[in-house]
Amino acid sequence: MAASAAALAIAGSAVLGLAAPASAHNYLVSATPAADSTLTELPESFAITTNDRLLDIGDTDSGFAFRVVGPDGEYFEDGCVDVDGPTMTTAAALGDSGEYTVEWQIISADGHTVSDSYDFRWDAPAGFSPAAGSTEPPTCAADAGGSSAAASTTGTESGTTSSTASDALWIGAGGLVVVAAAVAVLLLVRRRPAPAADDPDEG
Repeated sequence: MAASAAALAIAGSAVLGLAAPASAHNYLVSATPAADSTLTELPESFAITTNDRLLDIGDTDSGFAFRVVGPDGEYFEDGCVDVDGPTMTTAAALGDSGEYTVEWQIISADGHTVSDSYDFRWDAPAGFSPAAGSTEPPTCAADAGGSSAAASTTGTESGTTSSTASDALWIGAGGLVVVAAAVAVLLLVRRRPAPAADDPDEG
């Protein structure tokens, strides 16, 4: 029984060890605009970069969002995002100067949804033409082919989606192999014949 318990303990530890790398969520490492910063010039795009690739299955951007809320509560994004490796970007647009809030949501490499928000200040330069905001979060427009307006999206980095699926398959297969080995050890221990008792009539 001791051998059986040891085998099962080893199997459980191995399965947990295999699953551990897939359990960590992505976290924010940089952003444009940066949190609590003062922006004085409009960049080409706004960006959220995490520590690991993002899971964009089928290059659909499903589950991703990048919202920019102005001081008057209006939204200043077009609803389209571009997911590339660990980074999600959206077209940059702002209204009048003031305090803005970025609200973002991504699908982590482990398949979990991660979301957060932060504030920044916008000090518009002279001659800046403010964009018109909307009272509701915009939805990315579709072109004639039915794809999103952000048609240039490259999705996850090369091989990311298949790599993530492959990792999950390898983890599952490894867990099954370890459990099967533990069951085999348990059966062998149970089938081991008990030592023969001394015959009192002998001698």
